[in-house]
Amino acid sequence: MHSRDDLGMDLPEEYKRLIKKYMEESINFLNYLKCLKDNWKTFITKGKIDNAKFIRPEVLSSWKRSRERGVDPYNLYPITLTPENLKKKLRENQELIDIASPFLDAFVSNLRGSGFRVDLLDKDLYILKQFGEPELLETARKQGSYPGVSRCEEVTGTNAINLAAVLGRPIQLVGPEHYNAQLQYWTCSATPLFDENGELIGVVNIAGHYLRFHQHTLGMTIALGKAIEFSWCQNRLRKEKELTSKYIESIVDSISDGLIALNDEGYITVFNRTAGKILGISPLEALKQPADTILGYQPVVYEALRTGKGCIDREMIFNVRNKRKTVIGNVVPVTSNEGVNGVLAVFKELSRARGFIKNLAGFKAYFTFADLKGSGPRFTQTVKLARQASTLPSNILILGESGTGKEMFAQAIHNASGSSDGPFVGINCAAIPAELIESELFGYEGGAFTGAKREGQPGKFELAADGTLFLDEVNAMSMAMQAKLLRVLQNRSFTRIGGINEIPLKARIIAASNKDLWEEVRQGNFREDLFYRLNVITVEIPPLRERREDIEELIHHFCQKHSSRLNFNFTISERALELLKIYHWPGNVRELENVIERCAVLAYSRSSNCIEEQDVMSYPGIKKALETGDQPDEFKIFSNTGNLETMEKQVIVEVLSQTQGNISRAAEKLGITRKTLYRKINKYGIMIPAKK
Repeated sequence: MHSRDDLGMDLPEEYKRLIKKYMEESINFLNYLKCLKDNWKTFITKGKIDNAKFIRPEVLSSWKRSRERGVDPYNLYPITLTPENLKKKLRENQELIDIASPFLDAFVSNLRGSGFRVDLLDKDLYILKQFGEPELLETARKQGSYPGVSRCEEVTGTNAINLAAVLGRPIQLVGPEHYNAQLQYWTCSATPLFDENGELIGVVNIAGHYLRFHQHTLGMTIALGKAIEFSWCQNRLRKEKELTSKYIESIVDSISDGLIALNDEGYITVFNRTAGKILGISPLEALKQPADTILGYQPVVYEALRTGKGCIDREMIFNVRNKRKTVIGNVVPVTSNEGVNGVLAVFKELSRARGFIKNLAGFKAYFTFADLKGSGPRFTQTVKLARQASTLPSNILILGESGTGKEMFAQAIHNASGSSDGPFVGINCAAIPAELIESELFGYEGGAFTGAKREGQPGKFELAADGTLFLDEVNAMSMAMQAKLLRVLQNRSFTRIGGINEIPLKARIIAASNKDLWEEVRQGNFREDLFYRLNVITVEIPPLRERREDIEELIHHFCQKHSSRLNFNFTISERALELLKIYHWPGNVRELENVIERCAVLAYSRSSNCIEEQDVMSYPGIKKALETGDQPDEFKIFSNTGNLETMEKQVIVEVLSQTQGNISRAAEKLGITRKTLYRKINKYGIMIPAKK
């Protein structure tokens, strides 16, 4: 048999030194543990330690807090979540569990036989999951450590998990440093886990038998914590990127305009749902495809991609699956310091670009039926017919002398129709030269004729899509143009000048004429077949001389209107009013409004707020008519001159004579009420002629 010394003599000197060092470290460690244990017992007995050189300040502070909270140093009374609350806790921390588990599984797989386990806890210090060999986890369970158990200081006293969370840094506790005797079996190395904002999200703890204490354990814990934190931040960044991408996709798809993005190589990278609806192609089919293959060659887009110069409100023509689609929109290059990285095309379908079209060139309808003033029976019947016609999709023909308000009626019909939010596009056929009216109505393709815009130009038929096209003075159209208009109305489609593609007509047509179209047809100046196409519903506006009962209402309306416009309130005298009422108004309502404004300015120049007889008589038309007797028969004044009262009396006597004393008919002809007529008869002492 060999003694221990004999064996030692056979070992190399290097091994002897290592064994000696290990034995010295072990003896020192055991002495350290004994001192810790003695200090713990002293503290538990006395509540203080006179010489605490072996106890770290943070540990001693935790002992004091544990004692003050009444934590039992010998028995463990763990707080454990109910199964339902544990499931809820696990759901709330699923992201942390999913991120940390691969790291902790890999770590414990390299610790087989070491006697160590790993705990993952949430920010409230509840154990979420444990990693290690089954027998170790079973031992931990028996000692009160398992998922759902709290490791907060208030319950278990001083422990590495709680201190790591409180101090916000890694810490290692060995055996007797734990406040509760039942936890002194363990050496624990814990590190807190923080999110991207520095908020605590959990704690990782490596626990093993207290005699297996080693500083490397704390280092491994720190490394695990850093790996989990980094993975957490990367996962959050990925989620944030995905969420941002989803937001962008949702925003792009919610835009009411079509949106297409191309990269610097001309491939489609964004193609929203609206673009798909407009162009009739699925976004999935278009994405990652060459733009010219899907959309046809787009010089506007490729020019922006080449030069970095965009364009606003430009017409673009897409050819998708051999179908032509015309849109209006903007092309915006995407640039950086390295140059043009791509281009965005944002567009509206021409037939649905209502807001754009209404603002383009002022294509709006401003007047409604409320703006049509007049309460006489004939005018009221005309307004009623127009209002009824507005609800129908049929073409409408408005007849009336110049100045009767044909365009006001057309705008009112549009605003009362189902297309009121669409454009109201008006064109005066008499104001455009015959050689230009075709391009105005039909539009043209780029290069269709000398002077044409390179990108082409939409015509009024296109601009009025989903709205109303108002053809004023349609009787002025040439016979050749009438034939082309007839074809459009018959086929409900048209072709641009220089184009080959049929474009559907989606606008309602309202035509107007200041001449009797029946007579124009009879004389061969207007096509009969076109007349029938336009004349589905006829609205005939009576001239002002045939609705004299409305003159006083119109006068007061224009006085109020121009008071507001001139920022000067004025009225009209009774003499001036009566004088205006007996004039025959060949220029109709337009002339009446102009005269009221003229008279208001004259009154203002006299520093007066009332229109007087002298202001009215300054208008050459009225003055000449009264001097020459150029009036309708019922208003001719047979005296040469006289004041206004004399003239008024003569008019009333003449009208009573013509109506054989019928007060109702006389009042209607004079444009006044029966009550006013009786008042004037009494005023002038007029004898009412007996009925024959």
